[in-house]
Amino acid sequence: MEPNKIAPLILLCASLSLLCGCGGTASTKAPLDASPLVATTPGSLPDAGEMIKRMITLNGCKDFTAEMRIATEDGKGERDQIEFKVQRKYSADRTATFLSVISPAEDTNKALLAIELPDQPTQGFAYLPGLKRLSRINSDRNIGYRNAKITVQDMLGMELGQYDHGAGERVNLDGESLIKVEFKEKLWRNLAYPRIVGFFREKDQNPAKFEIYDHQGGLRKRVKVVEIKQIQNRQTINRLAIEDLQQKLKVKIETRRIEFDRGLSDNLFTEARLKSIINDAVQRLDQQ
Repeated sequence: MEPNKIAPLILLCASLSLLCGCGGTASTKAPLDASPLVATTPGSLPDAGEMIKRMITLNGCKDFTAEMRIATEDGKGERDQIEFKVQRKYSADRTATFLSVISPAEDTNKALLAIELPDQPTQGFAYLPGLKRLSRINSDRNIGYRNAKITVQDMLGMELGQYDHGAGERVNLDGESLIKVEFKEKLWRNLAYPRIVGFFREKDQNPAKFEIYDHQGGLRKRVKVVEIKQIQNRQTINRLAIEDLQQKLKVKIETRRIEFDRGLSDNLFTEARLKSIINDAVQRLDQQ
């Protein structure tokens, strides 16, 4: 697999942490199209802050490990896929994420460590084995693979905790009542996307879709929740679809396996482990 193919796939690893858990109880299959949104009569709305907090923290879970599969189709009809693992741990003073590629084998030397701190920009870390150098990178950092570009924020699931948001408004799409919430970047957070618009189903407060905008105000990506399933008593995104408008890429993402609250060690989220994982992968690839 060539680098220009792998890059758009890694870009969408973010979707797991953006959408892998939420509140509510009923499983949902939710094909939403581009039909016009119509504002409805104001009334008592769900608490947007609590709704978003449940989603960001996966309804208060301590940690999770997930394996995902991504299938893509570009504008020429060419298809590809990748599998990756995300480990995330929530603590009172930080949220730590370790992301690594499982397959294809030639890309298992790709990994990212990120530490999200309250009221501070996220600290991302990459390791360059050829230079034996650890690199610190911001959320808006572009990582290029030939003709494709991704950002650290893409890989971390949009970092919704780094945004301010409004109280939301009730809108209607194809007869379904949704709560529309606008997210705006907090000052000095070094984010790639200053604005995100989210839509949540009023009946269960589960996420339905997201629209992601760039600094020029253009719509960059559409994220649509396709299926929510109950896994280990948690409502979890099982399938979603993404349309990357800039790279003309259609993506389907499936949760292959996810486990919550397994007591992940802090040692999994260190610079030493990042170096070890990448060096070991490089050594295996060199021996092939």
